Amino acid sequence: MTLDTARVLLGAMPPRVRQSLFHAQQAAEKSLKAFLIWHERQFPLTHDLAVLLRLCVAIDSGIATGVEPALDLTQFAARFRYPGEDEIPSLDEAQQWVAAAAGVLDCVSTRFAGGNTAG
Repeated sequence: MTLDTARVLLGAMPPRVRQSLFHAQQAAEKSLKAFLIWHERQFPLTHDLAVLLRLCVAIDSGIATGVEPALDLTQFAARFRYPGEDEIPSLDEAQQWVAAAAGVLDCVSTRFAGGNTAG
């Protein structure tokens, strides 16, 4: 649902890039946390995708390939949540970030569907 929201926000007129990138980050984060829950692993309360990935890699080293392109999404967990003069990525850049989040979801989903579960 979060990833769908990110896509809808990018398709709005005008595109809602800030909000979309927040939801893209959330999609990646929640995917990794779901993977950890599925494997009955504890994780810290964090938005840091690199921290979550390290915990996931301890279960399945192959997951890194699908997640690493999205690690910099972490910045969007809070970057636009507060007033400021942060530069907003272009629509093309935002679409790439949303695609990276989709890659995380796909990577995790294949593991739930009976794909690789051990490194």
